[in-house]
Amino acid sequence: MKKRILLLSGTSEGPPLARALLAAGFEVRATVTREEARASLFGPLTRDIHVEARGFTEESLTAFLAQREADMVLDATHPFAVRITRLAHAVCLRLGVPYVRYERPDWEPPPGTRLVNSFAAAAELLPSLGTRALLTIGAKQLKHFAPLQGRLHLVARILPSVLSIQQALAAGFTPDRLLCLRPPFSRAFNQAILQEYRIGLLVTKASGREGGVEEKVLAAGELGLEVIMICRPEQADVTNVCSLEAAVQACCEKAEGR
Repeated sequence: MKKRILLLSGTSEGPPLARALLAAGFEVRATVTREEARASLFGPLTRDIHVEARGFTEESLTAFLAQREADMVLDATHPFAVRITRLAHAVCLRLGVPYVRYERPDWEPPPGTRLVNSFAAAAELLPSLGTRALLTIGAKQLKHFAPLQGRLHLVARILPSVLSIQQALAAGFTPDRLLCLRPPFSRAFNQAILQEYRIGLLVTKASGREGGVEEKVLAAGELGLEVIMICRPEQADVTNVCSLEAAVQACCEKAEGR
């Protein structure tokens, strides 16, 4: 009987992981955080695997796994999705369910990049570095920059979704300060945006090369702009694999009881 695997997804690595798991003989159930991600990320793959837009609480994931809806979990959520990673790891540990964490490799920023450990720290540092900033940190975290509204010219690039727009508006961003676009973005495109909006400072997060951080940071550097980068949160109790091949191999080994 095929082993059933729950793939916690939501990033661009989800579909290739799902394809590789199917090829390795797994039955795959995947989750994404939003309904629009089902089509934009997985597309035709939804014919071969069950893809569901849902979030888990500790109680709902416990019930899901206790009912044998999946034999193991591959956590391929975003490096900044701390809550679900800690939750999934803890639930799997408690239930004795095999767990694998895939985290996309980090990317080393160029010298001169201002590294901070939180979104709040980035908001605190920002006013000392410039007055016109582009924020590419996700709509959910724009709330940390709400106190700067009115003092600085802030532009946010967010996903074109209702929830993202609502979160940005709640943080004080007016429609003319929002760029609702879906990645990926080339370095040239990033540079064009920075120039068009006369940006002097880029605020981003360490989302990895697959997250498009390289193209925007290098674009800002070529224009001589300051860059603030929020470092990834540490999760010392969770062991990661950092390649798709290693993730599938780890799942295969756990399926065989190794």
